[in-house]
Amino acid sequence: MNLLLTCRTLVLLAALLLPVTSSWAQDNRVLTQQELMYDARQLASILEQSHPDPYISGGGKIAFQRRLQNLLENIPAEGMTAERFYRLLLPFVASLRDGHTAVLPPRTNSPPRPGLSITFKIIDESLAVADAVRKDNQSLHGALLLDVEGIPLSDLLQRQNYLRGIENAYGTLALLTRSLGTERGLQRLLPERTDAAKTRVTLRLADGEIRDFLFERGENSEASLAEPSTDILMPDMSRSDVAWNFLDRNGKIALLKIDDMSSYREACEDWIASGMSEGLEMARAAYQKFHGHAAPDQVENILAGIPAATNAFKDLVVAMKRAETTLLIVDLRENTGGNDLMVPMLLYFLFGQKSMFSYDMGFQISRYSELYYQVYANASLAEINRNRAVPLEVGDYDFSEEQARSKGDDPMALPKVAAESLKRTPTFYEVFSQGLYENFYRPPNLVVLSSAWTYSSGFTMLAALEGLGATVVGTPSAHAGNNFGDSLLFQLTNTQFRGAVSFKRNVTFPDDPDKGHCLIPDVLLTHEKWASLNFDPNAEVLLAMEVFRGGGISKSGESRGCGF
Repeated sequence: MNLLLTCRTLVLLAALLLPVTSSWAQDNRVLTQQELMYDARQLASILEQSHPDPYISGGGKIAFQRRLQNLLENIPAEGMTAERFYRLLLPFVASLRDGHTAVLPPRTNSPPRPGLSITFKIIDESLAVADAVRKDNQSLHGALLLDVEGIPLSDLLQRQNYLRGIENAYGTLALLTRSLGTERGLQRLLPERTDAAKTRVTLRLADGEIRDFLFERGENSEASLAEPSTDILMPDMSRSDVAWNFLDRNGKIALLKIDDMSSYREACEDWIASGMSEGLEMARAAYQKFHGHAAPDQVENILAGIPAATNAFKDLVVAMKRAETTLLIVDLRENTGGNDLMVPMLLYFLFGQKSMFSYDMGFQISRYSELYYQVYANASLAEINRNRAVPLEVGDYDFSEEQARSKGDDPMALPKVAAESLKRTPTFYEVFSQGLYENFYRPPNLVVLSSAWTYSSGFTMLAALEGLGATVVGTPSAHAGNNFGDSLLFQLTNTQFRGAVSFKRNVTFPDDPDKGHCLIPDVLLTHEKWASLNFDPNAEVLLAMEVFRGGGISKSGESRGCGF
């Protein structure tokens, strides 16, 4: 499937990027029972009318309606605060087990209050202490989490699944780290906790010793922290979310790091040109991210000030060809998604137009609801129904990709039509239309790094490179290849809670449901291996280099659990 001809993956919610623990103003205000019931029914209606299948993971339509009825019955006659009502909504939406569908409280300019003052790395379906720790507690590096406030990790994971929907176990682990990281998250996760200023944690240290630690809120300051050391010189990400460097003096090993796919120029060009309602807002946010001040008024000046992925990819392939690079490592460990236009762009430089237009990414089933047309102002039924024997109506599903695949056709592999869609991104189209740098250079060895945070469009990039022969190294992604996605934003009337709902069924691996549930890396980073690499924060890079210095591996993967 060629994603150029579909609606780009839009992480308005950024499923894992936005925590479930955002703070909001006036969260103690009391709303009436009537107001809250209206919002609850409004939410249910949005899910039923816009989501491709809000019933499949929660026991069917009757079970969905039963949960809605229970939610309504738990709203007291005297009303309740926005925070208490929000807690009622969380398990209702989480029952869809869809990482792209969630309800969020209104945003404020004030950051959430910090929670547990340690950061965890997801490894071996566990949480291990990573990043900075207190200088007097450096032995905590790599320590495994056993419990918080006496609640074991297994129970914490079960509780997390009632707070936010997600597709597999690594997604639950990722969301749990976010819940532990803010005071609001800890409150929802551990309602029995009595002292909000202190949190007791039990860890198994790297030497096997089990110890209890008491962490006080805000006890860590930069002066008292010890950063973990690394043997890898990482690219400078301060001026762009797409950056690269060489890892050796001779340029034989290149590292391309892509941390985000929503803050590059071509994505913003595409969103604005397609008439997406949030397009200009997202472009302004991308500009401010790299300049530290508000964006200018003129759209062309905003776009000119956003770093372009085209330039980064062009410079990379030119430098690799000059150095005759033998190994390219694509680091997607922190890439939670954005606009997957970047996927065919990278394939153009590395593989050429043929792969760019026809790489197999399964198929998608889209639902065109009223909310869809509200979000995508330039979309129309007339355009969707062009050349259709049976026209679609509002609320219908588009099965054209699935039907074409079953016939053995691939209507997505139409370079002329795909090239037309690229005109919305003039920065890349200028290079593409002239045939510049196509299939310019690809090292003989290609590795892509994965973590639980490799999500949404980040996962699309991962799966595309894996399908074209790249070796995957790291930790399984929280993103299931066969999932729901492409979120549409909405807002509830009385509480003003914002949210997002999927409108597509993505089937990346139609012939392999296990792989569709969880893509297991060819080379897993285990806790044991991490320890042997001195708990280096870039152990995945070291592991990739180690694998290919040893002659590489066969792409057989491992059988490993990755479910609930």
